[in-house]
Amino acid sequence: MELKGTVLDIIYKNETNGYTIAVFEMESAETTIVGYLPFIQKGDSLKIVGKFVTHPDYGDQFKVDTFEKIMPETLDALEKYLGNGVIKGVGPATAKKIIKKFGASTVEVLKTTPEELTEIKGITEKKAKEISESFIENWDLWQIVGFLEKFGIGPQSAQTIYKKLGANTISIVENDPYVLSELGVRVDFSQIDKMALDLGVERNNVKRVDAGIRHGLMLATYNGHSCVLATNLITYVTNLLKVSDEDVLYAIKDLRAKEQIKIEEREEIATINGKTELQIQEWIYLMEYYKTELNIATRIIGLEEASNLKRISNFNKELEKIEENSNFELSEKQKEAVKLINEHNVCVITGGPRNRKNHNYKNNY
Repeated sequence: MELKGTVLDIIYKNETNGYTIAVFEMESAETTIVGYLPFIQKGDSLKIVGKFVTHPDYGDQFKVDTFEKIMPETLDALEKYLGNGVIKGVGPATAKKIIKKFGASTVEVLKTTPEELTEIKGITEKKAKEISESFIENWDLWQIVGFLEKFGIGPQSAQTIYKKLGANTISIVENDPYVLSELGVRVDFSQIDKMALDLGVERNNVKRVDAGIRHGLMLATYNGHSCVLATNLITYVTNLLKVSDEDVLYAIKDLRAKEQIKIEEREEIATINGKTELQIQEWIYLMEYYKTELNIATRIIGLEEASNLKRISNFNKELEKIEENSNFELSEKQKEAVKLINEHNVCVITGGPRNRKNHNYKNNY
């Protein structure tokens, strides 16, 4: 269902994600609207699409799925919009003067000939410029939401994208839609890819294949892997993007040259035709994950090579004292682990915690 009207009042707004509850005034009725409505202010004119729902506590509401911010269709509505405080330098009194002076030409004056605003008493050239810039900035926000909505990217994600890319969002995304995959927004890769293809990006465009490779590597990190076997990654990307192995290999070289990935060669045992032999395998990291792994390894080596200042020479006697004073005793495996920690600067303890009742405690805690 589609409704058209004006935001009469805002009851609640979450500034982080744009979730809004507002009073919406239509031609002959009012209703409460709820949904993700970033950049919306009191006095804005909207075209909203959604459905009426019944809240158990608050009654009938219109749940907004998508919305389009439209220019006010009457001078009264335009005056309310200009005077709602969102346009820098314009309050209710100034808005009334602007509408009275320029009438139906108001929007054109604000956008293209702001110097004409100086004909109104109290508006200097500097203030006229600020009013125009503020009006145009808000107009740009409307366009960004509408632009992204065409590609199935909702208002909540649009707000996050705008915060990260700024006023040039549309031109940035048109130039490289895959920049969206780097922003952490709630848009899956296939949606971004469809958007790119709709904008005319060719299937084997190196930016597209680069993005597919980075996406594949990022997916691997969600499963706890910091790198991927090159042959597996190539297979994944060719199937994902429907491109050739050569396209993927070229993009890997491109990402390597731009230092966005790291390729590590390892000697690994492989069985081929029943014979076991050493082979060189290539593993690919996102550069930021490679640097993190390298930093961890460097720190561990540094710890292991440092002097063990915490070592207790009479370990067994000290452990017995602790067990007596604390009224519990460790199992043999636990003692072995503590002894290793005493003897070495670095120890790796694996496995999940055991159920407390299985521990060899004298007393239950």
